[in-house]
Amino acid sequence: MEKTVLVNNVVNMLIKSGFSVAVAEGCFDIAARREHLMLVKILINIDSLGEEQATSLRTISYFLSAYPMVIAVKTNREFLKDGLVYSRFQLPVITPGMLDTVLEEEAVIQSAKGRHTVEIDATALREKRNEARMTMQELADAIGISKKALYEIETKRTNPTADTLEKLEKLLKVDLKVGYEMKAAGKACMKPKDEFERAVDKELKRMGMESSPVRSAPFEIVGKEKFSVITSLTKNGMKIKREARTVRSLSDIFSTKGFFVAKKAEEKAVSGVPVLLESELPEIESPKELKKVIKEKSE
Repeated sequence: MEKTVLVNNVVNMLIKSGFSVAVAEGCFDIAARREHLMLVKILINIDSLGEEQATSLRTISYFLSAYPMVIAVKTNREFLKDGLVYSRFQLPVITPGMLDTVLEEEAVIQSAKGRHTVEIDATALREKRNEARMTMQELADAIGISKKALYEIETKRTNPTADTLEKLEKLLKVDLKVGYEMKAAGKACMKPKDEFERAVDKELKRMGMESSPVRSAPFEIVGKEKFSVITSLTKNGMKIKREARTVRSLSDIFSTKGFFVAKKAEEKAVSGVPVLLESELPEIESPKELKKVIKEKSE
């Protein structure tokens, strides 16, 4: 299956479930909103997701109070199973088939540490082990993991891999998988990649906004206070004209204030997206004043 086909399938699935959808490129491929905002990364092979890209997705999701999700088909070694929720770089990973179940049943999705781990009912695991009159060492030996690894699983310090879960369920004759609840991402931030990003990020923080640079997105900085912003940086007008519609579309789905920050600009807005000069930022004293400037330039 090609990624384009998979993206189209997921878009159609979301629209059918009543979501408003915008398609993008980078650390997320789809932004979808119904009651809440979802940011979805689509991959054929989950192992192709890098840590920087994942961190960027978690950062954007944190600032926009969004639910991050990765939809994939396989790893380097095997195909993912529809009935499981995996994890890579603290992002939930599910199959396209599992997404259909999540949307229909409003299942819960939780992030877990690790690469391909599965959330389980650790209490049920411990109870079933005791019922089977097995020590932790005996059960660990039976499924081929260390006693320490089993202890970490039983005490919920980590989640088992899908392979370990399958062995536990088969041996103890119990269903250990739990329901999943969609949750917004925890706090995540990234460092500026250049002086331009550093300067704009610093100005937003000075105004009283919480902000962070991001990577592999149609914008370079995301921030929030009483409202959220996405900021695209440019040193020339060509990028503004090329990306204005994307920024506008995402701003609508995100329910954020989107704007460009430019070194120089010929227009105060492009396709309804305001353009602020870098030199104007020091004159803005607060998020409230920033919101006012954005509104004025949009009109």
